[in-house]
Amino acid sequence: MPSNQLQRGETQGKVLSRVAQFPGLAGEWTPAGKVRDLYRRVQHSPEGFRLENLLAEMRIELQIHAADRARIPATGPVVVVANHPYGVLDGALLTVLLKGVRPDVKVLTNSILGDIPELQQNCIFVDSFQTDCSGESNRKSIREALAWLEQGGMLAIFPAGEVSQWHTPATLLADPEWSDTAVRLIRRTSATALPVYFRGHNGVGFQLLGMIHPKLRTAFLLQEFLKQEGKTVEVRVGSPVPAEALSASGSDREAMEYLRWRTYLLARRRKAEPTWPMALRSKLVSSIQEPVAAPIREDLLAEEIRRLSGDRCLAENTEFSVHLGMATDIPQLLLEIGRLRELTFRRAGEGTGRSRDLDSFDDYYSHVLLWNKSKRELVGAYRAGNTAEIIAKRGIHGLYTSSLFRYDRQLFEKLGPALELGRSFVRPEYQRQYAPLLLLWKGIARLIATHPEIPILFGAVSISNDYNKASREMIFRYFESRMQDDTLAGLIEPRRPFRPGLLHRWDCRAMCRALRDLDELSEPITDVEADGKGLPILLRQYAKIGGKLLGFNVDRKFSNVLDGLVVVDLRQTDPAVLDRYMGREAAQAFRKIHAMAKV
Repeated sequence: MPSNQLQRGETQGKVLSRVAQFPGLAGEWTPAGKVRDLYRRVQHSPEGFRLENLLAEMRIELQIHAADRARIPATGPVVVVANHPYGVLDGALLTVLLKGVRPDVKVLTNSILGDIPELQQNCIFVDSFQTDCSGESNRKSIREALAWLEQGGMLAIFPAGEVSQWHTPATLLADPEWSDTAVRLIRRTSATALPVYFRGHNGVGFQLLGMIHPKLRTAFLLQEFLKQEGKTVEVRVGSPVPAEALSASGSDREAMEYLRWRTYLLARRRKAEPTWPMALRSKLVSSIQEPVAAPIREDLLAEEIRRLSGDRCLAENTEFSVHLGMATDIPQLLLEIGRLRELTFRRAGEGTGRSRDLDSFDDYYSHVLLWNKSKRELVGAYRAGNTAEIIAKRGIHGLYTSSLFRYDRQLFEKLGPALELGRSFVRPEYQRQYAPLLLLWKGIARLIATHPEIPILFGAVSISNDYNKASREMIFRYFESRMQDDTLAGLIEPRRPFRPGLLHRWDCRAMCRALRDLDELSEPITDVEADGKGLPILLRQYAKIGGKLLGFNVDRKFSNVLDGLVVVDLRQTDPAVLDRYMGREAAQAFRKIHAMAKV
């Protein structure tokens, strides 16, 4: 075809369409010819051309976890944003997936596919090549997309507009920069955003050709499409992002960066089923762990609890009671604490590997115990120590947290009287209940009420190694940027610092800029955790009472847990929260001592 016959403004899609029809370039042996033959076979099937039939003809399977499918909203306006690793295949898979949940689905896609009649009903076409004629056509398409969302429909978009690629051999294979069209549509219609991630990519040869010249990548798209025959493609779906959640992101560009981050974050999800090396590691760990000790007789435990009555009973309700004891008061309960600590922490990917988790600090710290009155069993515990008393008698190294962090003495001069908390647990069978942990916290608040001269809570909160590396880094980055006390942080040094680096810098900027609170941090954590767990509950609790982070340490002696050093100034805690935990009268006395006015 002579080049002068090509009209100015003719899109690349039409050029490719003509090439596909040209006998010399689109014979049955060429990719274009094979695609045309595939199209005809599907078109002449009993049900006619359907994307499900196209995938079946190519023996391509969509793999998705039931929990991911359940995240797809069944009603209401939704903008689905997805990465674009394969090309045409992504659109087919995404359409089939979404239409399996709801019928009102359209895809905003390249006009190169506009000549396929069967796609007209499911697609809104835009000219991605930005020719002289595309402006008005694309504006019309955007108006159509807005109208579709305003009717409550679902719109799927590949914001990159082109296939994932290498920019240099050393970089991660990913989409080019995303257009902010999706965000503008979301903000205009208050639609929910839904991140979707396709695992996989086109071949190395395809990527190398694209590095030589982008048009070579386009020319070989059909060939790459045919290579996907017989492939199983895994799709991951993130938690829906409400339109109002994007408001904190600022500009459309910044909000788009956040949605891109939420999409690519799904690549970090660890599979629930262990691979054989993980299974082998688990077997090896089990072989070097001591069996957890046998339970202590309940009558021995009950007798020691009975002796912790009167002012040593800090709080109670109909089911539970909270008691305070020293090691010399509770020899049998202390053994049971050690047993249950080890049992509970092993279940969370932590633990010492010994039969009981006890150490020398237990001998002189106080123990706050949660007791089930009817079942006569220990439910949970905290370890607590008056930092001023411990430092006076044993020096800074007498503090448990000094085994995790190096302290400048000025830290405790600035903090003043403080209560160091740690080694907390609630046994596994009670962890789905909120009441046990709440009563434990009330017990600690009542302990503070008996020592109102102590306004500071201080201690390490563990993030277990059972959490995905990406989750641990998200928590680290969020607290570092949002909830760190920079003045006090300069007075501590982790003995084994946490070394982030899994997430790209722009990922972290997008995350920290967009997330408004800890609840919103929990959603991306849930997205990458195979079991769907969110932010550790103790971090939530400390944040609710005004906790600040001073630093993070990796505890290699305790299954590589990530310990965050938290400081809470109860003088800054919301008075209503303080009343709830401490009791109104005790809270008023606390405020009076510290000359605080209730607001």
